[in-house]
Amino acid sequence: MIRVLIFFLTFLYFTSNAQESKPYSIGKNYWINSKILKEKREISIYLPENYKSVKTNYPVLYILDGQRYFLNGILYQHTLKWQDKTPDFIVVGIKTNNRQRRKLFSRESKKFIQFLNSELVPYLENNYRTSSKRYLFGWEMAGGLAIEILTSTHNLFSAYFISSPTHLTDERLQKLSNKLSQDKNPIELIYVTLGSNENWALSSIEKLQKILRDNNSSKLKWKYELYEDENHHSTPTLTMHKGLNLYFNDYVYLRFKSLKEFEDFGGIDQLKKHFVERGKKYDISKAIHKNTKHFLLLQAMKENNFESFTLFMNEFKDYYKTKTRDLWFNRYAQFYLKHNHPNQAIKILKHGQDKFPNSAILQASLGDTFFITGNKEKARNHYQKALDLAIKNDDDNINIYKTKIEQIK
Repeated sequence: MIRVLIFFLTFLYFTSNAQESKPYSIGKNYWINSKILKEKREISIYLPENYKSVKTNYPVLYILDGQRYFLNGILYQHTLKWQDKTPDFIVVGIKTNNRQRRKLFSRESKKFIQFLNSELVPYLENNYRTSSKRYLFGWEMAGGLAIEILTSTHNLFSAYFISSPTHLTDERLQKLSNKLSQDKNPIELIYVTLGSNENWALSSIEKLQKILRDNNSSKLKWKYELYEDENHHSTPTLTMHKGLNLYFNDYVYLRFKSLKEFEDFGGIDQLKKHFVERGKKYDISKAIHKNTKHFLLLQAMKENNFESFTLFMNEFKDYYKTKTRDLWFNRYAQFYLKHNHPNQAIKILKHGQDKFPNSAILQASLGDTFFITGNKEKARNHYQKALDLAIKNDDDNINIYKTKIEQIK
């Protein structure tokens, strides 16, 4: 009886303290009353997490067959945004059932394209903060439709991600050839994929590639990939991911493996130009990315190149003040000390102290600076402060600071 009572009380405790969690939803569904299609069209819209807090204009990824692939575009963003490997963008899923697909993506494609051009895109631009950059994803029949959209509109989309396309008719391909041969301001990217077992599509894909090769342009980037171990139904996931990676490759911050690679890139002037162009394209800051600054300074220290280090510190001005760990103030200061610039080291360390008043390593580094310049009294004072803080914080460097004090006596 006691066991039953204990069980009952335990059950009562947990059930009374448990709360029903709110359902986790991504994006919202809307209905658009289309006069062109003479029906209501369901779309899904996802807004970036910072949409309400950051007043900027966002690119838009339009996904045909949104009932299947809407989440793919969101997943890409969520996976990479936390490391700033992708810009924020709005995702729009255009839902279409199988009966509608066969009709609207082929026989009545002109009507559907008119819906996109005259109703859906204007709806997004009138109701949301959108930039001029729009991207389109299409799989299978929607892939063939994407080619027709490209040829029958004037740069409605900046980039096309086309997965396992069907219905690449001779008419559509001929119009593409005509469009590319005459267009002096083409779109930015066409990315096309197939699975390795889609042999039936190779002929039309070869025709597509020939058109793209024959109309090669420095303004239009295109790529075709045959995915090993993928099939007709598995290509969309990789196509979306790799296609967006390809388009956003100039968004990711630059990291150079060596200072020579940096100089071959064009040095500081080309770096500034790159980030200005990046800022214009994505409607973001035109300043050099903080991670690029970080790794350039780090590379200069690794190669013991004080000239480059000084150049970067001067160009990046107060960047070092933004560091969130005391060890970086210490590393910069020690590099200045190594090259006999104690005043610069002191300047760095003083700012570090303001930010990290309880940092033992910064006190010890100040001690090193004054010791090198011959001011042993100040050096001993800072070493003692470092030791006191180390003891207080149970620091691993206690014995090192004791040794530094001993060497002055």
